[in-house]
Amino acid sequence: MSDYPSLQNMPGVSLRPTKCELDGVFGDNLHPVLEKMLESYPTLLIDSDSIRPSYSKETIKSAFLPKNESTGVALLSQWREEGVPGVLGSLKESPRSQISWLAGVLLAVWRIPSSLQTFFYPHLRLSPQEMLSTFCLTRDWFESPVRCLAWHPHTRKLAVVSRDDCVRIGGNGAKTKPILRHTGQRGISCLSWKPCGSAELAVGCRVGIMLWTLDPASVVSRPSTSCVRPLIQPGHAPVTTLAWHPAGKLLASGSPADPTMLIWSVASEQCAPVRRVSGGGISLLRWSAGGSRLLAATPGRTFRVWNTKSWKPERWTVPGLESAVACAAWSADSNHLVFATSDEPLLYAVSFISETDSAVPVLDLSEVIVDSGCDLLGGGLAQNIVWEPAGHRLAVAFRSTPLVAVFSTRTGRSLSLTPCGWIRGAEDEFATCLEFEADFSEGGAVLTVGWSSGRVQHVPLLYSPVGLQATKVEILSTPELFTV
Repeated sequence: MSDYPSLQNMPGVSLRPTKCELDGVFGDNLHPVLEKMLESYPTLLIDSDSIRPSYSKETIKSAFLPKNESTGVALLSQWREEGVPGVLGSLKESPRSQISWLAGVLLAVWRIPSSLQTFFYPHLRLSPQEMLSTFCLTRDWFESPVRCLAWHPHTRKLAVVSRDDCVRIGGNGAKTKPILRHTGQRGISCLSWKPCGSAELAVGCRVGIMLWTLDPASVVSRPSTSCVRPLIQPGHAPVTTLAWHPAGKLLASGSPADPTMLIWSVASEQCAPVRRVSGGGISLLRWSAGGSRLLAATPGRTFRVWNTKSWKPERWTVPGLESAVACAAWSADSNHLVFATSDEPLLYAVSFISETDSAVPVLDLSEVIVDSGCDLLGGGLAQNIVWEPAGHRLAVAFRSTPLVAVFSTRTGRSLSLTPCGWIRGAEDEFATCLEFEADFSEGGAVLTVGWSSGRVQHVPLLYSPVGLQATKVEILSTPELFTV
């Protein structure tokens, strides 16, 4: 028996879809006050049947370009799209044996450095689409109607990405709901609003970053391409992770195919590369709330925590030959980092104020039966971790089970996690992505969950911060929201 909490200690799950938390109890009934409160939240439902397919470059090319191109024009087009390997690959298929043989030899020589890289880092063999699916924090990224969520830091405005690479913006009472489209915005894997601002949204996708500037007073439902700036660097694609500095001046981006982390000055559209060799790329970036530390995880066993004042890293290695950091979150006081790996159902924590110089397991996430009537399972390998901005609730979504686990948290010299409850979707639904509302100050938090059906649900978690000094959260008899 482990000496840290496990999902065996979780309360039972509601029989119907979970609607809210009241006084530490997760229920399937929504109080009228909560119903009224949620009326001001954006209502979004991504209908799978109405999503148009996102066509590839090859499909569009075959539909519009003539196929009787001259050899020179075809090779030039191949070079522009695929570089030297594409040209040599085309020449290798030449009917002239000498040209074919020479192209094959040159292609083999060209691929020697790449072969050495893929030997040490097998993920580099993946196609861009496979990289997006593997390293994105969204479960079942290929098929999910809802691919990403992002709450605006200062207002009740939600950005939602659908499978057709449209970004839909839903606001509190707004008459227009902008839809952001761009021909280069394919394979969206992440997005994030700029802190300390009102209008900038960074979108990570297959080619790099698309930075949208949206006028809050605009009534245009389809912003033009003049509202978007591409932030693209050769070799830095696909971008699967973005992290804004809390002050909003710097944007960090990472790609599993590029060992260089880029720190962008968005105002000047210039970037500074931060390169380390080991790890084979950057799969996950998380800036601490205070901005003094930046987590940079790799597809390999290595992850680093950068001191952003000196830009010197602390290097860490996770156990297991095939293991890597899958998801992570910072505490509100920036003193604790929690993360889960790709091959262990455990939640680890790193403390930056204790004398311990290693990550310690703090929560057992092994699968448990939460409803014996229908053999409903919860737990397993973590897909994503989100921490409520005030630091009192932590939510975990899983790779192969449908529920979301919520824990009450207490930080200080040490980190304490207490199992709180499960969030259950409708029948056959599983959570694909989740995000806490960034600016909720009515006595608790609101967790937004994107479900596999395309439904976007806002779940109020109401509790009082009073009494959090105890090991378990002490809930007041009347939540603050209902006090007069």
